[in-house]
Amino acid sequence: MADTSNASPSHIRRLDVRRDLLEAADLIEMCFGNQMDPDGHTYLRNIRKAARNNNHLRWLPGPNEQATYPLFGYVWEENLKIIGNISLIPLMHKGTWRYLIANVAVHPDYRGRGIGHQLTLRALRHIQAQKVRLACLQVREIAPAAYHLYLSHGFQECARRTTWVLDPSQIHLPSMNSIIKIRARQTHDWPLQSKWLKDIYPTKVNWNLLYNTRRLAPNLWQRVFNLANGKQVRHWAACSGNKLIATISWEPTRLFADNLWLATDLAQVDLTAISALLYTARKELNHSRPLVINFPAGAAIDAFENTGCRLQNTLIWMEKRF
Repeated sequence: MADTSNASPSHIRRLDVRRDLLEAADLIEMCFGNQMDPDGHTYLRNIRKAARNNNHLRWLPGPNEQATYPLFGYVWEENLKIIGNISLIPLMHKGTWRYLIANVAVHPDYRGRGIGHQLTLRALRHIQAQKVRLACLQVREIAPAAYHLYLSHGFQECARRTTWVLDPSQIHLPSMNSIIKIRARQTHDWPLQSKWLKDIYPTKVNWNLLYNTRRLAPNLWQRVFNLANGKQVRHWAACSGNKLIATISWEPTRLFADNLWLATDLAQVDLTAISALLYTARKELNHSRPLVINFPAGAAIDAFENTGCRLQNTLIWMEKRF
């Protein structure tokens, strides 16, 4: 049920990066700390580091919030205490600005008063004032109250995505179908692989996944570019006879885990092939870093679970156009 009770918006003010960061970070951690991955906790540590060292804030102040990324937004303050927060992150995608609404946090003792509702209204008014046409956010599937709050503000669901984590200690060989063979991806696999990738990682979600189809392409110039930028990328294919069934690509990151980009026909998912690809990638990479796979929610669940993957979260991606 939407949080729309009569809280007074007079308690809302802009986030002041020079005095609010520690308190805002504490509030975000209180509300979401047990749901964060290591990258989320690193984000909070960096905020606290910036708050304690003015040298880290030299690039932050400015008349335009694009100069304060990612520390711009609004807070709800009562009795000199921050009890609500909303972050606004401007992002450029294909030449067009959009805003990501994030860190919508309300202290547990103050929930049910409409604070989240009023903060969201203020954020939307700000976005409209910037002449930006699109606002987007992600809400956890396990938070139906927040989901319905955003629906009440005109957001529409555009995707549900599940992040799976494959830890080195958890991988195990699934029951294998002898018909399925795993080999290195070949150049002639690319047309079908790229088609599947476009279906599984469409534009509406790939802007926030550090995903770029070109980095996975099998041409010589891309391989040279990847090597020059320290991007060693590896690929495997699952086949039944001469028929390509699925592919998986490994791409290293500087985050807590490396990415696996899984591609297959979502209308004819072969769980055995996906399980075999996951197992092969984990085994042949032979290192201790976790691997993450972002995939449409509800798809290939048995393959992920049977291979030892852990469900990290399922996020509902929502958009509002002005």
